[in-house]
Amino acid sequence: MIAVKVRSGFQFMNDQILRLLERKDYVPLNVPELLRQLRLAANRQQELQSALRELEQAGRVARIKGNRYIQPREADLIPGRIRMNLQGKGFLQPDDTGLKEIAIPESATGTALHEDRVLVRRDVRPKGLRPDAPAPAAGAVVRILERRRTQIVGTLQRGRRFLYVIPDDPRIPHDIYVPEPRDVGRPAHEGDKVVVELREWESRHTNPEGEIIEVLGSPDAEGVDMLSVLRQYDLPLHFERSRHDGSPARRGGARGLPPSAGHHH
Repeated sequence: MIAVKVRSGFQFMNDQILRLLERKDYVPLNVPELLRQLRLAANRQQELQSALRELEQAGRVARIKGNRYIQPREADLIPGRIRMNLQGKGFLQPDDTGLKEIAIPESATGTALHEDRVLVRRDVRPKGLRPDAPAPAAGAVVRILERRRTQIVGTLQRGRRFLYVIPDDPRIPHDIYVPEPRDVGRPAHEGDKVVVELREWESRHTNPEGEIIEVLGSPDAEGVDMLSVLRQYDLPLHFERSRHDGSPARRGGARGLPPSAGHHH
């Protein structure tokens, strides 16, 4: 019962925040100012921050300069899911299904990776266009709302001073710097397939950094290519052979190679 109560209290706070931001006379406020404006006790600041974080991830509020909060549309900010093509160009599928897809040039994708949820600032309509001319829908990523995945499969390489991993997915054109792997159950050799846990990545002007969490082995070793594909697509690592429709089934919690992994056709 208590959990339900906490959840409904949280919902009430979310509603209060959204109502305030919708007011015509609202000016962008930061967390302490919102706390005062919503007449909340000082000890509820953490609760307010959690609510704002949840609303921001859902794309219902946007954080702008000075950590102030506004409605996304006020700043022409559009939340959605970005998909990358092999040239590195992005395409935003807005959460609002009434909006058209927005093209993001490669230089404006920021630190977004394929299928992340992001906040995009729509480009201002170019001057000189006739009012009835269709303006190209283009924009730039201003914030990552939620990573689609934080674990990336790739090949371990050794530079002169550091290790890095080249992702298998060609839509991730950045090498990931990693420290020497520790406690991953087996030694990692140059050329091995590994799984990297991505750390915070703030700027596209620096390479992303991560940590090797699993060594899959040499790409020539039996079953490693299959395991790499399973890891890359987050597929279950165990399949049941017998299912009436012939399709693989998940087996809860079981780990190991699927029966076909060791056999090359």
